[in-house]
Amino acid sequence: MNANENRKKRILVVDPDEDFCRNVRLYLEESYDVSARQGLEYIDYAILLNRVDLLLIEADFANNELVRSLQRIQKEHAHLKIVIMYTYFPADKKIEQGLAKVADEMIAKPFDVFQLKTKIDGLLKKTEQV
Repeated sequence: MNANENRKKRILVVDPDEDFCRNVRLYLEESYDVSARQGLEYIDYAILLNRVDLLLIEADFANNELVRSLQRIQKEHAHLKIVIMYTYFPADKKIEQGLAKVADEMIAKPFDVFQLKTKIDGLLKKTEQV
């Protein structure tokens, strides 16, 4: 068994609400290694440094820049699963479609943490079987 099989899968939560990040981290930390950020600054560095397996990102107030950033992240980090959280979608249908294309899963806020964990478990278990 190699070291990658022994390590917990790693999740990076990106949400401007620090309390939300802390609560998600507390709920998921028994099963996963969870870190959090309030913004996208140096996101690629954080993904590489922490060997992130799943990105959980809040997409309220999404714009074309966020869609382009997620498309680039998806292309440069092909193994990375992306879960988009939202309270509402932007009125611009192109932004909504762009987010849907990069997302492996989407989840509406507020959500039940059990529902979130079930989605994450499903995504990360799939990658183990590949």
